[in-house]
Amino acid sequence: MTSENDPVRSALAEAGRLLSAGRTEEAEAAYSAILRDTPGTPAALAQLGVLAQATAKMPWVAALHANLGTARRRLDRHADAVEPLRRAALLAPGTGPYSALGLAAGQVGKRGLATAALRIASALAPVDPDLWYNLGVVLMEDGRLADAAAAYRRNGRLLRGRPANQAIADPLPALPADPVRPLSRLTCRHRLEHDRDQLRWLRDRGLLPAELADEPEAYQAVLDGLSDKELAAISFTLPEDRFAPIARSYGRFVRLEPSDWGDRPALSDAVDWPAMEEAFLAGDPRAVTVDGVLTDEALAALRRVCRASTFWHQIKGAGYLGAYFREGFNDPLVVRIAEELRARLPRVLGGLPARVIWAYSYDQGMVGINPHADFAAVNMNFWSTEDEANLDPETGGLLVYRKAAPPEWDFRTYNTTSAEFIYDYLGDRRDDVIRVPHRANRALLFDSRLIHETDVFRFKPGFENRRINITMLFGEGGT
Repeated sequence: MTSENDPVRSALAEAGRLLSAGRTEEAEAAYSAILRDTPGTPAALAQLGVLAQATAKMPWVAALHANLGTARRRLDRHADAVEPLRRAALLAPGTGPYSALGLAAGQVGKRGLATAALRIASALAPVDPDLWYNLGVVLMEDGRLADAAAAYRRNGRLLRGRPANQAIADPLPALPADPVRPLSRLTCRHRLEHDRDQLRWLRDRGLLPAELADEPEAYQAVLDGLSDKELAAISFTLPEDRFAPIARSYGRFVRLEPSDWGDRPALSDAVDWPAMEEAFLAGDPRAVTVDGVLTDEALAALRRVCRASTFWHQIKGAGYLGAYFREGFNDPLVVRIAEELRARLPRVLGGLPARVIWAYSYDQGMVGINPHADFAAVNMNFWSTEDEANLDPETGGLLVYRKAAPPEWDFRTYNTTSAEFIYDYLGDRRDDVIRVPHRANRALLFDSRLIHETDVFRFKPGFENRRINITMLFGEGGT
């Protein structure tokens, strides 16, 4: 029987050719693939042993350890990858080995090692945003939110550039002023309208740099030139010639408004936090409304941060924009709120690190988020916009269904399936819903597995009247 007629023999022959050519990383992947398809194949087992023995016979050759570790990472054998990558990093210190070691160690919960390796990698290549992003991920998983925010600030700075209001007193003077990668030209009507209105709002308050004084009009000119197809599109990419007039500001940190918060308390003492915690733990379902969640000073500062910071870069097709902790929405006040929530609700959040934090800003003429669940343990969702902006005080908040997503759903099912799929799953429970109307400074603490969606809303026109909500996800999801 020829190898062409025997898939296993053919695969072994190809893996052998890779090994003979010195392509050890690809060879290990090939042999491992054979074992996945045909467990126990003697030749594949033997040759994997040869690859491992090569590092033992020549322990001083960093490339062998690096290749072995990289191959194992690509096979999702992260635990087996840690030791060869550690040896490679020690033998030939460099960004690549330390970065790979940090990622592998983080995957298997060795967060101390992961943090140390990624810190070294980012020190060796301080203008690589991916390294700062990966370091931030590991630090968040380790519950070190303030340290994660510091890493994410570098990630955002490298991707979005230096804000104009930080030009004189630059908190990161060693980093370049301009983005290190080309900015996306992806846009849509409601994003362009938001940016026009925000830049106009900043200009009216003397917060827009003089060199950008005509920027709102530049956005209006781009909007005036949109075709009917572009006006209706969920998103589209502007050609370079039409992007050029707004390239100085679009997708950049024109301004990051500081809260100057320090270590003052952000959560209100007027809330009976032990009672809120008890109500949540006794709830069926677990969903508790908390009014007056922030102090008046913290709420005012958060509003300033959200309105005067140009970090609304994530386009959402339904008509809202996102700002994320990993890239801009990481002011010390945001960190303080999350840390205080864990301290005030120790039985609910004490053992759950904040995993994801974001803010959403909604176009008044469009809609919000489809029904979904979140891949976490507990959600904290709260609103900042003044009550006077809401034209219907009975709506404008959140709908939480009294039915949780099933444990077998993965992240994709939780977040990206159609509304019809979710409604079909809810079945006759679709009318069994908790309606939480929008109120300024109102929060909802609930089980992340509960299906929920943005309620219908009617807010006054105008930039200051946009509905803004902040969401913090705590703990692991899917349980």
